[in-house]
Amino acid sequence: MQNPGSFYIVKDMGQFGDFLIRIMRQVGFGICHQIGERSLSFGGRVLPVCARCTGIFLGFAVCLTVLLIAYRGRAPRYPSWPKIAFLVLLFVPTTVDAVTSYAGLRESGNAIRMVTGALAGTAIAALLLPLVAGALLRIRHVDFPEERARMLEPAWAAPALLVVPAFLSLAIWPSWPGAFWFWALLVTASILFTLLALNFTLVVLVLEGLRVSESASAAAWFTGIAVAAVIAELVVSNRLHWIVQRTL
Repeated sequence: MQNPGSFYIVKDMGQFGDFLIRIMRQVGFGICHQIGERSLSFGGRVLPVCARCTGIFLGFAVCLTVLLIAYRGRAPRYPSWPKIAFLVLLFVPTTVDAVTSYAGLRESGNAIRMVTGALAGTAIAALLLPLVAGALLRIRHVDFPEERARMLEPAWAAPALLVVPAFLSLAIWPSWPGAFWFWALLVTASILFTLLALNFTLVVLVLEGLRVSESASAAAWFTGIAVAAVIAELVVSNRLHWIVQRTL
C-alpha cells in the first residue's frame, strides 16, 4: 500500500525521472490524500492523485479546453435553467459515491471514482466557461457583443458533454508502455491548468474595478499574479497536509 504523501520512486528509473515523480507527487500532495489503493497505477507506479481527483482534474481541463475552442474564445451567456440543472446533477454521482463510501455504507472502486470524478470536473468546467472566457476577453480589450448566444443552445449540446468523462474513463484503463508517464504528466498539467484558470479568472474579476485591465501589460500582470497564487496555494496546502498528517 502506498502511504499518503509518500514518494513512489522506481529504482530502475533515472534521476530525472525520479525528480519528475517527486515534483508530481508534491503537486498532488497539496490537494489529495494520495492513498495508494484508491489511486490508478500503471506498472506498479501510482498516479499523483487518487482516482476521483484524477477524474475531476482531467474532466475539467479537457472540457474547458474543448469548450474554449468550440466557442472560439467568445464568452457565451449561461445556458437555460434546465441545462444548468443538468450540469448541477452531474455532481450528484461523485457526491453520493464519496459520502456513502466514507460513511462506510458501501465499498467504492477506482472505476467508479474515476467516472464520477470526471462527471463533476466536466460540470465545473461548463459552469465556469462564461466567466473564464469573459476574463480572457477583458484582458484582450474585446467588447462583449450586445447579443451573446446562450451556451449549449442546441438540445443535444448538454448531453454531448458526457462524451468527455466517457472518453477519459475508457482511455485511461488500458496499460501500455509509457502509460504512467503520459497520464501522470497529463494529470499534473491538468491540476496546474485548473488552478491557473480559476485564479486567473478571479484576479481579472477582482482587479477589473481598479482599471488595471486598461494597462497594455494587463495580461502579463494578471497571468503573473495568477501563477504566483497557484504556487502559494500549492505550497500552503502541501504544508498544511503535512502538518495534519503528522498531528493526527
